[in-house]
Parts: sequence; C-alpha cells; structure tokens
Amino acid sequence: MSDGLAALAREGLLLALLLAAPLLVAALVAGVLTGLLGAFTQIQDPAVGLVPRAAAVGVALVVFAPSIGQQLVAFMNRLWPLIAGVGASPGG
Repeated sequence: MSDGLAALAREGLLLALLLAAPLLVAALVAGVLTGLLGAFTQIQDPAVGLVPRAAAVGVALVVFAPSIGQQLVAFMNRLWPLIAGVGASPGG
C-alpha cells in the first residue's frame, strides 16, 4: 500500500506542476515582454509590469480552465476509490 501511496503522491505533484505550467508560462512571457517594453521606453512604473502579467494569467486561466478541470476530474476519479479502500480496510 505504501508504494501505491507514494506513486499517487508523485502523480499528484506532477499533475500540479503540469496544471500550473500554462499560467506560469503566460506570466513569464508577459513579464519578459513588459520588461522589454519598459527598457525600450524607459518607463519604470511597477504597475506597467503587473497589469499585463495579471491579464495574461487571467486569459490563460480562461483558455486552459476546461483542460485543467478535465485533468483534475480524471485524477480524482482514480483517487476516490483508493481513498474509499483505505477507509474500508480492517485494522486501519
């Protein structure tokens, strides 16, 4: 049971990284673009960098939400029977 639990924890961590990747990439791209724009125009206002990053993350969340939801549901459909099995095991 310990090997199965470790594999499940590993899969959960990898899934969390996979689901966060599109949002992080969107923030990275927006940050680099606004940094370049700020360097070219000599604008040093922090809001100039924050607003596009927040907007990019919001857009990425809207775009990737269906995929993220499907992957979470698939993972939970595999997880719930295992949780029920642990709760139903005698002596445990």
